[in-house]
Amino acid sequence: MGSVNIHFAQRNQANRRLRLAQDEIEHLARVAERERIARDLHDVLGHTLSVVILKSELASKLIGHDTERAGNEIRDVERISREALAEVRNAIGGYRAGGLEEEFARAASTLETAGVAAECRSVHVALSPARETVLALAVREAVTNVVRHARARQCRLELEEVDGCCLLEIEDDGRGSSQAEGNGVRGMRERVEALGGTLRRETSAGTKLTIMLPLVAETRNTPA
Repeated sequence: MGSVNIHFAQRNQANRRLRLAQDEIEHLARVAERERIARDLHDVLGHTLSVVILKSELASKLIGHDTERAGNEIRDVERISREALAEVRNAIGGYRAGGLEEEFARAASTLETAGVAAECRSVHVALSPARETVLALAVREAVTNVVRHARARQCRLELEEVDGCCLLEIEDDGRGSSQAEGNGVRGMRERVEALGGTLRRETSAGTKLTIMLPLVAETRNTPA
């Protein structure tokens, strides 16, 4: 009887430890999902709302003397808002649309609307979906920061393959920024480093972001 009691006590203790471990795993999964949604909403809404503000301001300036162009800008605001709504839904669901080519085109349009001369150069680089998503989000975040904070006149975006890595450079001639990283840049860095890449940020003369991402298969978990 004593042996039976000891056996059941040990089994109950093991079951309790297992339930605690399962509860901890579920808690960590919920935290990770909340962080993913927060990052994705920041990436989607930060850029889109900046573009909506720019186009709305431009339409207000044009409405008195160029109603046709003002109307076009307002229609763009409507289109972008609808796309943003779809992107928010996709982000919450864990899916992202579009890629680097689309993001480069969007960046050029956004910079032009903000009065910043854009120079975009890219070559085709064979990228996994995970790498393309990370780089596309980096382009979006960087351009959003240029439009919001840099007061730049020119911005250069360049993508190429160098020594088995994908090199992305985004540089503006604006006022630079503080050394402290905001949430957007921090999230960008986390994604890049999770794929074994590096992100360098220089702010002494304007702002320059240099991202090197190896093209080999990732060995670490990628943030969703």
